[in-house]
Amino acid sequence: MRALIVLGGDAPGETLLREQAACADLTIAADRGLEAFVRCGLTPDAVLGDMDSIDVQVLARFEAQGGKAKILPRIKDDTDGVAALALALKRGAREITFVGALGGRLDHALGNCMLLVRAANRGADAYLVSERERVLLVRGRREIRGQIGDTLSLLSLGRARIRELIGLFYPLHDYEMTCDYPIGISNVFTAETAVVDVAEGDVLCFLPRV
Repeated sequence: MRALIVLGGDAPGETLLREQAACADLTIAADRGLEAFVRCGLTPDAVLGDMDSIDVQVLARFEAQGGKAKILPRIKDDTDGVAALALALKRGAREITFVGALGGRLDHALGNCMLLVRAANRGADAYLVSERERVLLVRGRREIRGQIGDTLSLLSLGRARIRELIGLFYPLHDYEMTCDYPIGISNVFTAETAVVDVAEGDVLCFLPRV
């Protein structure tokens, strides 16, 4: 089951949102993410958040038209993104795409990247998608499609041992990648399928959106 979660970072354009919504079995708006749906004339399956950043008039119109939003406390330990992920997992999603997760505040964007780890720890594949890029988590061996000449960047979350990189201009073999040395930035596809094999640890992979 596929879920789409729209967060309150840089709002997706209509084309991106409609593309992602069309592929989803479940759509969730978190806080200001509802504004993106409304602009496109779409209605999410679920709305939740502490509603500290949404335009109050947008929320009021949504509720006046019969929509229901789950209002979360503003004083809490988790984020609206964590709550939206929990809802998607509870409803059976095992492939989850986040849009509106990047841009805006850097701490929010980095926190949203950590949602990929949280999803993986709970048995789901998750992705962050924006107008320009995709972000995914690599844990174990993963084949990644791209176009020859496209850029692929890898950042270790802590320490990770790279068994091998295949199909990329800069190969690595049995290499310990650490978070304090960005050796994985700006690698390049030399084949249409690259293999990133992570023997231990977690690595974030950044790609152009195609």
